Amino acid sequence: MRHSVIVSALLMALSGCSQLPAQKPAPIEEISQPMVVAEPELVENEVLNDNIAQAQATDFGHIFIDRDMSFTGVLPCDRCPGIKYHVNLFQDGKFEARQEFIDRHEVNLVKGTWLLEGRIIHLMSQQTKIPSFQFVSNNKVVLLDEAGKPVVSKDNYELLRSNDFIKLDTSVQMLGMYQVIDNQAFFTPCDNGDKTTVAMTQHHIPMLRAYQTDKNLNGKAVIATMIARQSPKEDKMLFVEKFEQFWPGASCPDVLNVAKVQGIVWRVERVKFIQVPQQYNLRMLFNDNAKLYGFSGCNVFNASYSQSSNLLKVEPLVSTRKYCAQSNYYESNFTQHLQMADRIELNGDKLQLFHNNEVVVEMRPALN
Repeated sequence: MRHSVIVSALLMALSGCSQLPAQKPAPIEEISQPMVVAEPELVENEVLNDNIAQAQATDFGHIFIDRDMSFTGVLPCDRCPGIKYHVNLFQDGKFEARQEFIDRHEVNLVKGTWLLEGRIIHLMSQQTKIPSFQFVSNNKVVLLDEAGKPVVSKDNYELLRSNDFIKLDTSVQMLGMYQVIDNQAFFTPCDNGDKTTVAMTQHHIPMLRAYQTDKNLNGKAVIATMIARQSPKEDKMLFVEKFEQFWPGASCPDVLNVAKVQGIVWRVERVKFIQVPQQYNLRMLFNDNAKLYGFSGCNVFNASYSQSSNLLKVEPLVSTRKYCAQSNYYESNFTQHLQMADRIELNGDKLQLFHNNEVVVEMRPALN
């Protein structure tokens, strides 16, 4: 009996040792999916968030114009390939800027004062209206729209700061009245009528000699074309950089009332279906003596012509024979269609030459 009890106790002890604790299932790790945020569509000329626009400038705390600095770039233009900008900011609170309209042969030189409000730089001038900009960084500014917001566009509206200060190029194409009185030369641009003294420099001397040795010009006021720059000093003296030519018999045009063909320097804008880049500066003049002459992009030319009412006949051209790789294409097309012209019409401020009732040459008065 006692033996049975001992055996039963041993069996129960062994049975208890063999039982393992119940295993708990491992927890299932939940993988969170990233939240996708839809980006708003970019609308041209719209600022998505003004705070974001301001937060772009993260590489500086404050803007300080404590030295003279230059910003340059090409900004979009509605009616031309672009506007070349060169803006100089001076630490004394003044600025100067050059706006060059590509292929329009138009340059604006503007001076004034600047005002810095936070990151926005206002350029103020009595000459003309000039846009404001916002600093995106110390080395970059972006154009502001009329509402004072940075322009958001696929096009470039930014000017970049140059590593070094760059002196502004103040040379411009000029057309106006040139005259020498008592050995002093004067020039009056057709576009503004401000009479200025011409400095006696190495580039002016050939112009002066050509004027004084021509008995038909000497002592008279004559239209001249040249590239020149005006002195920043109070005397505003004019410095000739390149003399082009005189235009005897021409006068400054009245662009609001162009009433005649003769006596006006015309700039060629289009030949048949070809738009002529104004950098080639194709120009011509019909004078009252049945002669025409001009500059065809590379060479100078002249010819006789006859006009009866609107009928036109141009005799063979006499021209210099220089070769200019870039402009000869436009020159050859222009001279060819000029001699083909059989009719001439003045429509508003446009002078049009026709061949078989089709416009083959279109010109406007040259102001510079």
